[in-house]
Amino acid sequence: MKFQYRVLNISDFIKTDTSSHELKIEEGAHQNEVKEHSNITQNKLNELGQEGWELISITNQRLFFKKAV
Repeated sequence: MKFQYRVLNISDFIKTDTSSHELKIEEGAHQNEVKEHSNITQNKLNELGQEGWELISITNQRLFFKKAV
């Protein structure tokens, strides 16, 4: 069986919109941001899974995937 591999940086999963000028005064803002990043990561992993990619390793802020060709 032959495989195709894909390597992504963890930062590719997290939205980094630094252009927002919205002030986050709310005490739980950081927790909300962490939850949002988790949801984004989960959704992206689910998309990759639907495309047949299997997560095989996470090393040094990189995610390694494979799928059968």
